[in-house]
Amino acid sequence: MNTELQGIASKYAEAVLDLAVSARQEEQMLNELKLIADVIASDRDMTIIINHPSIDSTEKKRFLSSLFQGKISELADNLIGLLADKRRLNLIPFIESNYRELLNQRKNILSASLSCSEPLADSAIANIKAQLAEHLGKTLELEVKVDPSLIGGLVLKMGDQVIDGSLKGQLRSLEKTLLSV
Repeated sequence: MNTELQGIASKYAEAVLDLAVSARQEEQMLNELKLIADVIASDRDMTIIINHPSIDSTEKKRFLSSLFQGKISELADNLIGLLADKRRLNLIPFIESNYRELLNQRKNILSASLSCSEPLADSAIANIKAQLAEHLGKTLELEVKVDPSLIGGLVLKMGDQVIDGSLKGQLRSLEKTLLSV
């Protein structure tokens, strides 16, 4: 996605978050945005319909409103209507991810991903999470993934920062060093 569209999605996310905070529906709105984005992403025909230029925005609104009737709030339905009118329905997944980031910032939550070569015990995960949360001074949402290609060790991703403590990363670093000699 180009930076202009990313900026537009970010503006929508900020506005929606402000409205959701006013209505005390921050978490509900996050769940609804995720639902809408997931439904659209899971069906190729749906993606074609919402992006098709010859389908009138009124028809798109009617279709999506009936699809999500009783499943989303008036706020989310109004957002769909506005995005349809502005021909910006393709931004929904990006609005959802921006909204999630903004909400996490407001709640002092950091999302991180931990990759390991083998499954970790729940106690080890809890210990890592607690130490990181204490060090960073934030609540941590930690997604744990198993990646056997790491050979051993861990890789931690927090935003745009990556801490690679894997054996694979060490071997790659050693290879670079040896090739530069």
